[in-house]
Amino acid sequence: MNAPVPMSPDESEHGTSWPKGDYSRVPYNVFTDPAVYDREADRLFRGPVWNYLAMECELPKPGDFVTRWIADTSVVVVRAKDGEIHAFENTCAHRGARLVDAPRGNAERLTCPYHLWTYNLKGELTGVPLEKGLKGKGGMAECFDKKNHGLNRLRIATYGGLAFGTYSDVTAPIEEYLGPHACSQIQRLLVQRKPKVLGYLRQRIPGNWKLYNENVRDPYHASLLHLFQVSFGIQAPTMKGGIKLDPEGKNTWNHSILSADDAGNKADLAAAYDGTGKFVPDLKMADPRLAQVPLDLDDGYKTTILSIFPTLIVAQVDNTYAVRHLRPKGPGLVELHITYIGFEGESDQSLHDKLLTSNFIGPAGYISMEDGEALRLSQEGIKTRRGGHSVLEMGGVGEIKDTDYLSQEISIRGFWKHYHRIMGFAAPGEHAGSGQ
Repeated sequence: MNAPVPMSPDESEHGTSWPKGDYSRVPYNVFTDPAVYDREADRLFRGPVWNYLAMECELPKPGDFVTRWIADTSVVVVRAKDGEIHAFENTCAHRGARLVDAPRGNAERLTCPYHLWTYNLKGELTGVPLEKGLKGKGGMAECFDKKNHGLNRLRIATYGGLAFGTYSDVTAPIEEYLGPHACSQIQRLLVQRKPKVLGYLRQRIPGNWKLYNENVRDPYHASLLHLFQVSFGIQAPTMKGGIKLDPEGKNTWNHSILSADDAGNKADLAAAYDGTGKFVPDLKMADPRLAQVPLDLDDGYKTTILSIFPTLIVAQVDNTYAVRHLRPKGPGLVELHITYIGFEGESDQSLHDKLLTSNFIGPAGYISMEDGEALRLSQEGIKTRRGGHSVLEMGGVGEIKDTDYLSQEISIRGFWKHYHRIMGFAAPGEHAGSGQ
């Protein structure tokens, strides 16, 4: 990978100083400063990362396309006639007009609506109206060569039915980039059964995109913010599970597992939640079916939250399977695009169960509503804390490592360590691992 370029003195004036080398302190201005957001577009999203683009099952036939976003850049992802997936920026090479407005569809070719410049499904320019002029007049310059004016293409990699794109020639091979835990869970969730799309939802959250990255790497909040998760046994801090990180700390597998001990943990939970009002073991649903859907995998995993740097989350919450993708829309706004997943050949009852439990995740989902509101409150609070920083010490400080428990913020620090390196900020105030 490219070595990070340190920020210049004028860039450091924005207050982006990192007090601790173990990333247990995060400067609040990374969530609010437009200069930081602009730097992310260049250094991060166009840097040595694999940006999630689409699921391969969304593009079953030649000509199938979807439009997606890499930060502020619209991208067309299409399956060409040879079966290969290609991706390119959604702007004409002529005058920059947007080529495709539809979120998905099928096309023989891509034609700019302005001057009808035409491209094949690999992004190569194939047609320019009046290229040779008319009756000996006009036309393009003699030096014009269509081969030099194709669309701005990305390098593509696929793994486990997921398609990724990168602008960098030095981005690590996709399996290395994902890491062993991500690869194993993608195999478990998306490969051992053939996935199919059940539908899409989109949620606008008035918070910075990195706040959502913190949220999905944070099992500490799951049993505190979400009352029903503890009361109905979806995720509790007494459950078996923990976090596993890739070698760079950027990708996190956060998971909880059912065990025979769960039923006997009510006394421990009651003591842990004493005085909070958050543990209500006698709480009941008017319609309890949502919390009674049996897991359709027999390995006991209640939750699997797989967070892939920078903007992808592959998740299983009970029987809800979904790919979540973040579209940053400025320092204080992010769109969460959710693709709900079922599987070919499953029974009508299994499909019904997945549609039922999809009420967990989405704009009106029990979990997502609370997460979205928490991120809004965080963004609002951060705005007033000029020069401040967050404190990430749950689970300990110093070394960033795997855990076999859920009450921790270590995986969040892994995200920030990688983010800091790619963004090229000045060195933290203390050496990593000091724990001071």
